[in-house]
Amino acid sequence: MVKMPRNLSHQNDILYITRPTRNILLALGAWPSIGKERSVYPRVHNLFLIFISYALLSSDIIPGVLYWLIEGTARIRLQMIPLLLYDVMSASQYGIFIFRYDQLRRCLKHVEEDWQNVLTADTRDIMLKSARMGKRLVTICGVFMYSGSLTFRIIIPLSQGKIVTDQNATIRQFASPGYYFSLDVQASPVYETVFIIQCLTGLITVSVATSACGLTAIFVVHACGQLKILIDLMRDLVQKQWKNECEVNEKLIKVVEHQIRVRNFLRLVQDTLQEVYLMEVLVNTVTICLLVYFMLVDWQSRNITILCSYVISITNVIIHIFLFCYTGEQLSTQAEKVAITSCELEWYRLPDKKARSIVLLMIMSNAPTKISAGKFVDLSLKTFGDVMKTAGAYFNMLRNVVE
Repeated sequence: MVKMPRNLSHQNDILYITRPTRNILLALGAWPSIGKERSVYPRVHNLFLIFISYALLSSDIIPGVLYWLIEGTARIRLQMIPLLLYDVMSASQYGIFIFRYDQLRRCLKHVEEDWQNVLTADTRDIMLKSARMGKRLVTICGVFMYSGSLTFRIIIPLSQGKIVTDQNATIRQFASPGYYFSLDVQASPVYETVFIIQCLTGLITVSVATSACGLTAIFVVHACGQLKILIDLMRDLVQKQWKNECEVNEKLIKVVEHQIRVRNFLRLVQDTLQEVYLMEVLVNTVTICLLVYFMLVDWQSRNITILCSYVISITNVIIHIFLFCYTGEQLSTQAEKVAITSCELEWYRLPDKKARSIVLLMIMSNAPTKISAGKFVDLSLKTFGDVMKTAGAYFNMLRNVVE
């Protein structure tokens, strides 16, 4: 491998791999800076952004819950559940990002140190390849989430136009119905104000959802890159017949330290974001079930706008949960490669005493390396299949109960 000095451009590398997620979380006031300690002005600025974001989320959640409790029929209540669940999930995940600022900062600091300690060009290429995959995942998530929010919050309400009731009252549609007490939300400029607030709230919810996917891509895909580097270190350990035990010791220490470092990093990521993953699995399962049900119920109406909104929403939710599960699957797959490599090491090339150390290395490599949702289910393609099957089962149950 080509030797290179310690990576002096690691800060530029960190900016490159975190750019999409960093920009979104900076706009939300929740990006955990890994530089120097924050001064007073950035803290005040972040608190202001957090206050505005939660004010917008509350302006959607509180009227929605009141409408659900007071005025909603059984059908409307079912239709509102996915929207309210996503709002509550976004507020909860946003809170996790804020209150676990220090843990997220430690995760990012760990990533930065890995980039800083790159000593070979081959190692940097491996890490860049993994980083590019992570950026692609975030980009895909962002495109679908923001386009879906644009369609649901702006295009669909405006495309439905105005409805004139039998009492000659003009009704203009909102993306999210709400109970506003005696306030006449149909009168201008109140309608326009509420409409803009709902659009901004939708922007906040998809920003939080994209940030959750982005942080997962940054951390888990980075761990995949480190596991690829671990495989190269293992192979380098037995690449020739060693006679100098000191040189063997140095390489063995490097392998063990790298493996322990990766596992500690994944444990920190798990402790920091496991509730985020659990909410994603639960909320997306319920959402898929209800959206599919109402799409089939409204199929006979032949309202192209409504049907398209359901198709777009279902597609966004499925892709969103798939990206989480796909990222977890990549980690599991890479961990399996590490385990296979450890079992295939040509241990006979090592001195007799050092060859025994391979046994411990094999045991450690075969220990499960996964990311789980609240320690209940692992993020994997199997979990994605289980989510789809569970949503289908709930859909059949709902259809039988309602009909």
